[in-house]
Amino acid sequence: MSHPLYWPGRIYFYPIGNTSAVCLMEELPPEHKADVLLLGCGDPRHVLYTVYADMSISNEPRKLDITCCDVDAAVLARNTLLFTLLVDDGAEDRLPSIWNVFYHMMLDENSLSLLIEQCRKLVPLVESLDSWRRGPYAHVVNMCNSDTLSEIGRFWKYWLETSNFNVTQAKRFKEDFENGIKKVRKRVEDSFITTSMRSAGPLAPVTSFIVSEQFKQFWKTGVTDDGSSDTKPANSPNPTFTFSLFGDEFAVHYGTDPILGFHLAEAVASSGLELSTKTTSVIPKVVRTAHQQFSTWCKAVIRCVQNSSASSASLIVRMYAGEALAFCQALRSVHTSVVHTPIFTAPWKRSVVQLDDTLYSLSASSPAPTSFDVIETSNLLDHLGLHNLLIASIPLLFDSPSSTLYTEALLPAGDSPAQGILDHMCGDLSTILLLLGVVPSAYISRFTTRSSTAEIVMGAMGQTHRSQYHEQLAWKHINFGHPTDGLHEPISFSETQLARKLFDIYLRMLSYDDLRKKNAMLFLNKPQAQQMIQSSVIIHYSRRSFALLLAHIRTRVRSDWNRVIHDLQGLIQQDRTLITGTNFFQETICQFTLAGFGPPRFSLVDLKQFCSQEDIPIFRSWGKVPEVVTIVLVVPRHVIARVQSDLSDIGTPFFQCEIQLASMHGAFACISGSFGELEVSGEGENKVAVVVEDRTGINGTSPMIVSFPILSSTLIYLSRGTVGLAISPTSGNPALIQKLGLQLSLFNVPLTDEQYAHILRRAPTTGNDTINSEYSLIPPKLDVESQGHPIHVEMDKSNTEVQSLTAHVNIVDTAGQASLASGCGVTVEQLSLNKAKLHVDQYEPVISFPLPVDVANAKLRIARKSKYVEVVAPVTLTLDVKGESDIRGNFRTAFDCGVPTLWSMHHVNLDHCPSFKLSRSRKAFDWLELHVSLMFSQRECMSRQRIASPRPTTPDTFKNLKDSLYTLFVTATGSKGPTQADFALWDSEEKRHYAMILVTDIRLDVGSHAVVADSWIIPWSNDIQDNLKRGWVLSIKTDAHESAAWKHLLPLFIERCRTWKHKTSCEYLVHNSVPLYPRSGSDPEKAPWCSCGMGVGSEVLRERYGGVSAKYATRAAISPLFAVSYMEKVGGMIDDLAEPTLTKCAACGKGGVPLFACSKCKRAKYCSKDCQVKDWKTHKNNCVL
Repeated sequence: MSHPLYWPGRIYFYPIGNTSAVCLMEELPPEHKADVLLLGCGDPRHVLYTVYADMSISNEPRKLDITCCDVDAAVLARNTLLFTLLVDDGAEDRLPSIWNVFYHMMLDENSLSLLIEQCRKLVPLVESLDSWRRGPYAHVVNMCNSDTLSEIGRFWKYWLETSNFNVTQAKRFKEDFENGIKKVRKRVEDSFITTSMRSAGPLAPVTSFIVSEQFKQFWKTGVTDDGSSDTKPANSPNPTFTFSLFGDEFAVHYGTDPILGFHLAEAVASSGLELSTKTTSVIPKVVRTAHQQFSTWCKAVIRCVQNSSASSASLIVRMYAGEALAFCQALRSVHTSVVHTPIFTAPWKRSVVQLDDTLYSLSASSPAPTSFDVIETSNLLDHLGLHNLLIASIPLLFDSPSSTLYTEALLPAGDSPAQGILDHMCGDLSTILLLLGVVPSAYISRFTTRSSTAEIVMGAMGQTHRSQYHEQLAWKHINFGHPTDGLHEPISFSETQLARKLFDIYLRMLSYDDLRKKNAMLFLNKPQAQQMIQSSVIIHYSRRSFALLLAHIRTRVRSDWNRVIHDLQGLIQQDRTLITGTNFFQETICQFTLAGFGPPRFSLVDLKQFCSQEDIPIFRSWGKVPEVVTIVLVVPRHVIARVQSDLSDIGTPFFQCEIQLASMHGAFACISGSFGELEVSGEGENKVAVVVEDRTGINGTSPMIVSFPILSSTLIYLSRGTVGLAISPTSGNPALIQKLGLQLSLFNVPLTDEQYAHILRRAPTTGNDTINSEYSLIPPKLDVESQGHPIHVEMDKSNTEVQSLTAHVNIVDTAGQASLASGCGVTVEQLSLNKAKLHVDQYEPVISFPLPVDVANAKLRIARKSKYVEVVAPVTLTLDVKGESDIRGNFRTAFDCGVPTLWSMHHVNLDHCPSFKLSRSRKAFDWLELHVSLMFSQRECMSRQRIASPRPTTPDTFKNLKDSLYTLFVTATGSKGPTQADFALWDSEEKRHYAMILVTDIRLDVGSHAVVADSWIIPWSNDIQDNLKRGWVLSIKTDAHESAAWKHLLPLFIERCRTWKHKTSCEYLVHNSVPLYPRSGSDPEKAPWCSCGMGVGSEVLRERYGGVSAKYATRAAISPLFAVSYMEKVGGMIDDLAEPTLTKCAACGKGGVPLFACSKCKRAKYCSKDCQVKDWKTHKNNCVL
């Protein structure tokens, strides 16, 4: 395993998702197929909502093939149960009971009966994959392998068995269940819980009190209260909340809340609640909204799955139970000759992933997807580490401009927002992105259409646990906009610079062992030191992680890799920065060898010569010694029992194995573990071992079995030493040190002690699996056949950041060669952020750089005799964001199979975005102004307030564009005055209009927590405008730069909500450009968007604006463009915009005077001590602990 082996202590069960549902198709054009991979899938809310919200350009829905992976089979058992219930006849009538089964911890009699009866139908189907395939649900739910079916079936059997409990068993079951709920209730009953605010998106400031009270009610009753008078008593524990990966003990996470997965903004947008309102009367409405959304989504699924067959089904859901990294490796191996994948299914498991041959083999008649248009990884980043996750999943991402990989990160919300993502990336962002081959789309565009209003508001509430900022990153192939034929520009580095850069990444990945970091803690204040200590305890990377990263980079980077690895090994060997770095050097070399980096330090000939000269007991009976072998150590149970409670108290201690001989000490953290009995047979190189696993794990009595790879040469030198198991020093605490000593050694035996230590060719598994090594990697495929212009990367003097990209262009055209030789002038022109055109007389090749560059300041190296030109272009991408005048390139599109594809703007189904009524109370609409204001970064807010300052020499076009959008939203909603829905964009320099915008509705883009203006765009030509039926129009003034930006932006606003097909005569295709006529200036006769959607669905305009407007209008989804939180500080002016309790006295309402905050929650503020005392009776019930 690439991830360190942690002690499997307390494992929480997550039966319900903790973020609101998103549409998984939002980055895909409606014409495209949709193969989706969900890693750490959790509950099926995303699948349900996607089926409902997905856009279609025909009467038939898009075919969705969704593969769900979760390490906890109990989650998949619940999900599969839900889908089977929806497949059954009469499902719509049973939706209220289905809600109860899936979301209530306590069940009424009818709901429990539904669950048990469904289990009775399902249990007979899990005998084998064949029995499942013959059943009534296989056309919708597929099992990726027999192990998954068996694990899912195990939980169905558990649930069914509860119906057969006798009186004593049933009483104990209920008492244990209720005691588990009480423990959680006691933990949260006096707290102010705001997690569900995230699900309210822009309405988060309104819902803080509501969601906290609803959460407490749920943990008090075990059910959701929608205010219905016919609610039946719920007195029975829900078995689906009891059994999990942790066993039969109640392990439901203390943050579980049924409404978290839904879109709460819909419930309160029209409620008229003001920011300062505190009432529980809205809770039933919020719950009803969640019920209604669940019902609506399920009905969409029912329409898809009922009366369909395997060939006609528009929804297929595939289930896999196991660890995400292992599953990704298994999918990569499908099209190779590997019989079994080389990685265990999950930590603390010895079974090897073996996918179903009928779905995952070269001969499969209807193969399951192994590359995906969308990969969603939930919050696995926080559990597995960003690099582990990316290098496992990037190879599975389909090579298309629209293909997207999602990650969710918890980034520090401090004064330096960029530091959070830099810590995750382990180095300079642009450099790492070049090496990985993917990039967060918002990093290029500098804006996002997804709102973080809830995160900003929660941060402003002063809660100490809100020091982190939840950020979703949408990653795309770095070659976006290039042809999708796999022929991309190769990247090259100098060997010295590459080795130094990789060494820097190595140090950052293993920084938990960095002496400088530990010394720095001495100079931090207490909170900072505690935060650093907490972060250093959570370790994601091992030497195997680094070797896997190198193997991935080698598929992208051309270099003399033998020299790179030689230099890198030298830097690692000489390093003294990492406290235990030298101890792990042998493991580092071993992992390099397994990753295919050579040559090895000793050949097999050298080993034979050494063995013949020395008496080596370990390999004495071996006929042939492989380069890498596996050591297996059996650790007696009493050794573990001695410290088991201490290990569980620590939380996340991880293990390492050690070999010692005199002063020589080798440490190995790339280990696999399990509990069970080891059965050994054979001798020498034919010696094999099988593990009979103990399912009770840490709660059982079986010994602990660990294994790790080691170079044979290393083992020969240390063969007279000892091998042992230890706890990593980073996991140490006083109790462990007192019992085990400073070395934290658990168990040691001589390497020759065959009772406990075994040397094998391969790692032990649960059967006689044919497997070369659990650690071997799939040989990387080098992109040596790339036919683009080679791009050389030049680092700066400190080797920290990318300084420039050099494109080497061979002049292959005969006329171009002649012109070059004759001394013709050579120039280069910028076409877009990352594209340039080279001019050699009439020869004009286009160069595609992997990152944005500054072509205007590029240098040319012209080799007239050698017939090539090199363009040395500075890289412009930076986290130091400043105002710019020309931002046209930030609104990127490309053609994918003839269809325009957006870069950093998600698609939205306007007809499924709920609209809301405008409140009569201006104060009840303050949330909208706050939401739209949060488009601006702190830098932009400060710039907007400098009214008296001199006008900057360089216009900040993004800020100006956001100002115009702000005007559109606050005016269209009437939140600051009379409502105005008709707008015209006016070029203040050309003195003419260039587009008309008619806003017909303001809606909630609930999946992205934003508002969106349902609008119609009409070209501003004299012929059209003279015949329009219109009233007063508000002109929005834009300078030349903003006008150009709008002309690039409007086609994107149109494209994102498109429900029609582009015609074969589409102007985009004819001109190969989006927008049209990018250099046409402000010519009003030339609209920058195509005519394919004009008049489509525009009947709503006919009565109000006349037939001409209906004929020429094209529907658009206009939304705020939010600043990117990891590039700029967002919400810097939140105190001026947040709810009144933050800026006014909570007792008397006085504002404009100095306030002091409650010392406990830091949220409620008062103008005097008397006011605080008077308010305590009310405030103590809501005070944040």
